[in-house]
Amino acid sequence: MKIEQPKIGSLLDKAIDLESCIHEDPYVQGKLFEDIMVSSLDVECLHLDGCVFKNVFFEDCHFPLVDMVDVVFENCEISNLHFEEGAIHRTQFLHCRITGIEILDSTLKNVYFKECKGNYANLSGNKFKQTVFENSDFTSSSFVQCEFYKTIFDRCRLNESEFYNTALSGMDLASSDIEGIGVTQDKLNGVIVSEQQALELVKLLGITIKSELAEDDERG
Repeated sequence: MKIEQPKIGSLLDKAIDLESCIHEDPYVQGKLFEDIMVSSLDVECLHLDGCVFKNVFFEDCHFPLVDMVDVVFENCEISNLHFEEGAIHRTQFLHCRITGIEILDSTLKNVYFKECKGNYANLSGNKFKQTVFENSDFTSSSFVQCEFYKTIFDRCRLNESEFYNTALSGMDLASSDIEGIGVTQDKLNGVIVSEQQALELVKLLGITIKSELAEDDERG
């Protein structure tokens, strides 16, 4: 599935730090942030447009009502960063550590997560539209009460993750690891899985599968 790529200008203005940019104008546009730390920022209605973050370390930051369009995070440490009730469009997270990140009750469209480590991420209450999760680890993460439209999980680790009250119709999870996944039974209709994964999901439904070989052993 093709998704729209971020539209990044060829000439970005390299910024010293994000906080000074925000103090100047909460609409931050066309900036390159590289090899810096962003610490203890709590900014409501932050707007990021056409910006690139490379090797940036975020620590204890909270951005409610964030609006991001055409943004790239590359090789960033953005664990425990909090986004709420925002809009994220044409944005990429590439080779980032996003352990414990919170993106809640937001709309994500044309968003790409590639080779990210997102254990314990909380991505609940979101609407995902044309979003790709590729070769990323979301072990023990939460996708509770989400809506998925044209969203792909490709070779991801979803072990012990929660998809409660989330419809999985049309979702292809066959290439991903879903051992121990938590789902709502009546939301499973239409999900696409491998034969082995189907056996795992059957267990969640409280069904015990008795093999023919086991029956033969019992008979004799």
